[in-house]
Amino acid sequence: MNCGFCHEEILVRRLRKVAEECGATVHSEQPVRMDGTVSYADLVMTKDGRITVCEPEQSRHRVSNDVRKAVAIGAQLLLIVTPDSLTAQSCRRQLRRCPPLDAKLKVIVCPLGSALEILRQTLSAGSSRPASLPPNDRKDT
Repeated sequence: MNCGFCHEEILVRRLRKVAEECGATVHSEQPVRMDGTVSYADLVMTKDGRITVCEPEQSRHRVSNDVRKAVAIGAQLLLIVTPDSLTAQSCRRQLRRCPPLDAKLKVIVCPLGSALEILRQTLSAGSSRPASLPPNDRKDT
């Protein structure tokens, strides 16, 4: 399967649809200035004054950059969404290697199905507390 197709048509599109159904304002490819350069956050969702960033990833290589973008945006929740549980595990291992954050950012890495439910519950509740997950699906920083 083409990586661009999986990223855009399967991961991003479904996340955006759920966020919009829950009444969130959604911005795609939002520019974020970090260390003098511009990067782009895949999905930035705002509802009730809370910011959620969703970064679909198909490998572990960009997760530390995803965290930096979410912090720069001022997000309360970063949802790193993967196509499968093995990729999610790899991303969580990579995040454990990152230095701890000073920001109050909750980071959750999980496959698409779990991410859709977390997003739905988080945005519907209007709170920054996402749905509970088993301990192995959480990554709090």
